[in-house]
Amino acid sequence: MMMKNFKKLYISALLMLVSVATMAQDNSLMFTKGIPQSNQLNVAFRPVKKWYLSMPALGSVQMNGANSGFSWDDVIRQGTGMRSDSLIVDLDYAASQMEENNLFATEASLQVLGFGFAANKWFFSFDINHKLKAKVNYPLSLMNLRYGNWNFEDDKPINHSFSNMYVNGIDYHEVAIGASRIINDKLTLGMRVKYILGVANVQSEYMNLEMQTLDNGTMLINSDMAFRTNIPLDISYDADGFVSSFDVSDEVEDNLTSTDNVGWGFDFGATYQVTDKLMLGAAVNDLGFIKWTGETSRLYTKGSFEYSGVDVSDELTGDDGDGEYLDQIADDFEDAFKFNNDVEDYKTGLMGSFNVSADYQLKRWLNFGVVSKNYWLDEKLVPQVTLATGVQAGRILSTAITYSYMKNAPANLGAGLALNLGALQFYAVTDNLSSALKPETAKYVNARLGINFVFNGKREKKQEFIEITEE
Repeated sequence: MMMKNFKKLYISALLMLVSVATMAQDNSLMFTKGIPQSNQLNVAFRPVKKWYLSMPALGSVQMNGANSGFSWDDVIRQGTGMRSDSLIVDLDYAASQMEENNLFATEASLQVLGFGFAANKWFFSFDINHKLKAKVNYPLSLMNLRYGNWNFEDDKPINHSFSNMYVNGIDYHEVAIGASRIINDKLTLGMRVKYILGVANVQSEYMNLEMQTLDNGTMLINSDMAFRTNIPLDISYDADGFVSSFDVSDEVEDNLTSTDNVGWGFDFGATYQVTDKLMLGAAVNDLGFIKWTGETSRLYTKGSFEYSGVDVSDELTGDDGDGEYLDQIADDFEDAFKFNNDVEDYKTGLMGSFNVSADYQLKRWLNFGVVSKNYWLDEKLVPQVTLATGVQAGRILSTAITYSYMKNAPANLGAGLALNLGALQFYAVTDNLSSALKPETAKYVNARLGINFVFNGKREKKQEFIEITEE
């Protein structure tokens, strides 16, 4: 009776959630049984019994976006008092929702081609993917600019430091071949090798900016920054050899087919069947590098600027000399922070991640799971944890409901669904449904959906990952 009530409750919740779940990380994919792309999260997973073929260019379309600092609703808020009938920009509240270091990230991938098949103890997969990843770390101190540079209440200066900023964005193609093998009745190991062609990159080598105000009101600005790029740029230089201007070249599309930027990537995975019901998993993904050799630039600047204010006496007496003075200040500011440019090869990583998981198959149709996914941003660990409940209705329908904790966003309800109409499979998964229900409050938005052809052969007694015994 309890199981029957559980089924009714689960189905009601799933229908309500999935009806709005086409926009919102990938952790739900791991627990929606039977989707071939779960192998991309752990190469040791064996998601199908025979073989699969992903629909070309539609096998996996993935979109992720995150801003851990604040949501739209944290900035644009309902006014109070005399402004209760209006929406206002509330930077004080937005700042109160932020951490000392905050993350803005986006990720997108398109599976151009994918297929895989089982061969006795082995499982092989082949993929061609296009991937885009970008991560920005920004400090809470950026919001302190709203106070200006002087505390009039205490009559003292306000200084600003922005030394914890970081930018990294990469765009690349990959051709991947993966293989996993059942070592014994408990252990399965897997590895994937990726040949990579880089398309574009922007990466901060270091970013330091200080704004100091002296007791007499004089402002000092010190900057020390360097960026590496692999984007076709039209760069102009002044007479002293400094960068005077740059713009993205009209030939930027040529980078899509360039073979100048070559790299290698590796995924490693393992599963361990502790009991008939409990399976543990661990995986490391996107270890490797890209060596950027074409259209490279290293733009760097180190300088300081002193500003003592504007003399408005000429403006008050009708003299137009003040306009020339402002123009001179603008020129001095530009001269203080001129960029140099070096052309040199460099390497970047692939923004790797690792995950550990547990999957408990309570019933043939019911499983519970947990996964912790972690990645590094500028040598800082960023963790995510997801709890999941999965229900399978025979071979036709596989579902999951998840709850995730992400950076500065503890409550994220997600769902996954795979519909199998014979060999034809449609699937959609998301880790954050609130982005569809209340997009103005969402800090995380993601979705993955696609179409596969899946062939599992004759049905076995246990509908889990393949377990092949010695003959």
